[in-house]
Amino acid sequence: MPISNLIDKDLLFKILDVVEAGIIFVDREGQILYINNSAEQYRNIKAKERLGTSVVMCHPEPVHGRVREILENFKKGEIAKRHKIIYTNGRYYENVYNVVRDENGEYLGLVLETRDITEKFMLEKELKKMNEELERKVKERTEEIRIAYEHLRKAQEFLMQAEKMSSIGRFVAGLAHEINNPLDGIQNCIRAVLSDPDDKQKLREYLNLALEGLYRIELIVRRLLDYAKPHIFEKEELNINDVIEEVLAIVQFRINEKKIEIKKKLSSAKLIVEGDFHYLEQALTNIVFNAVDAVDFGGRIEIETGGDKETVFIKVKDNGHGIPEDILSKIFDPFFTTKPSGTGLGLYLSYNVISGHGGKIEVKSKVGKGSTFTVVLPRKTLNVQEKDIKYEGSYY
Repeated sequence: MPISNLIDKDLLFKILDVVEAGIIFVDREGQILYINNSAEQYRNIKAKERLGTSVVMCHPEPVHGRVREILENFKKGEIAKRHKIIYTNGRYYENVYNVVRDENGEYLGLVLETRDITEKFMLEKELKKMNEELERKVKERTEEIRIAYEHLRKAQEFLMQAEKMSSIGRFVAGLAHEINNPLDGIQNCIRAVLSDPDDKQKLREYLNLALEGLYRIELIVRRLLDYAKPHIFEKEELNINDVIEEVLAIVQFRINEKKIEIKKKLSSAKLIVEGDFHYLEQALTNIVFNAVDAVDFGGRIEIETGGDKETVFIKVKDNGHGIPEDILSKIFDPFFTTKPSGTGLGLYLSYNVISGHGGKIEVKSKVGKGSTFTVVLPRKTLNVQEKDIKYEGSYY
């Protein structure tokens, strides 16, 4: 026997009465034929009072027009739809309308299924509120970060200005010191001449010393003017090894004087950079001269070149006395020197030239062991077929 014959109408109604969803069945005209217990509770109605009446009246008055529109649309063949409706008890419900048809497809009516979605709705509302709060806080934090960044930028500008003023102060102090030394000597010579103008021999000696002092001041001023000029680099593609060879030719006389051993470890690859040959030659010459001055008679200097796909390096290593740690950070400052006859402008120039070529200078030094100056410059081109092979040689 089919199971449908085992379930009579009363049993079916009892089953529907224990279903959690509210169930209302209406005919094609929208008249209520059945209401289960859950629907009575959800809508706060009595089935006995509502049977045979319009389902429209089971809804809040503000949505009556919308419910009538829904009923008409279903008559025209619209499929099931979901509609959220707020009822007078403050709860939130979701209605699902399902069309009922006979075996011939004729429209018989609707099954209106209602579910309480208050918890879900409130959760969604709370999530929306939390998202809005999160967005607000993100905007606030973003604004705080922007303000903090602006403060940091201004602080950096202030520090840069302070550092600039500090550098100017050091520069002026160094300039005053460099000029005052020969000026003191000139003044002493003039006083000596005035104290005994009749001593012709002493007069000539003091005038020569004063003249040397004036030459010294002239040299400082001339170099200062040269370094104060904006560097206009006439750049071209050049092999850094060619620059090194020219530098060694320039310092050769000093190398010979001190019997210094020069060990070259130059890359066989073309270390092409885009730069001004004259300025790079001058910058590297200053660094090599610095190494020559640092070593004792019979000392040793190693010069190495190499590179990777993006950069070229030049290392100048000496076995001289080294640079004390407390002055290592000052060696590129203008007028800073530890040499009795130095102007303190050589390494300053080298630093500016290398920086102007997009490079940098790194220094490592240990007192009693020597120093290593490493110049790094951007590489213009690199032939990947070439291997970076060193060719070495030593000479005195």
